[in-house]
Amino acid sequence: MASLFILLSSLHATATMAPRMYSIMAQFSGSISESTDAGDNALFNHKMSFEALYLVRGGPTFGGRYIIEARNDNESTSGQAYGPMAGFYSERGYFVLVTYDVLAKLGRWTNGEGFEVDLGYMEHIGDQIHVGVKYSYRKMRYKTDIADSTAVQKDVAEYFPSLVLNYLF
Repeated sequence: MASLFILLSSLHATATMAPRMYSIMAQFSGSISESTDAGDNALFNHKMSFEALYLVRGGPTFGGRYIIEARNDNESTSGQAYGPMAGFYSERGYFVLVTYDVLAKLGRWTNGEGFEVDLGYMEHIGDQIHVGVKYSYRKMRYKTDIADSTAVQKDVAEYFPSLVLNYLF
């Protein structure tokens, strides 16, 4: 992942984000993480998100996001979340985004909420297409366990890298 970041940043030192002053942007990002635990059990955590953003070149960005994920930390679960996001894309390709997921579900856990902070870099590769990488911190709190009414809550905090593809309209 680090070598991809170095390659993208060396392609063009002054990447520009958009040919226009403002744009509507569709952004897709994905993360695949596979490892083993102490007992040699296979673990995975896959995420895919779709973001629709209003981009002002060299200014504020805001929009919304929908994310789906599959993981098997303690049990196989899948989930989804959505919420508003805001951030900043620099004219050189660097960006920061903050998302607040207002409603999230993960396996039997529902009524979740939390935030994610993304730091990344994008490189212009076509008329309206950009590719890049981002590193994210996500912290979620799920408040309701539909299988066990005595369960208090489940907190999930994680760091993960992602590949990013976006299209400017």
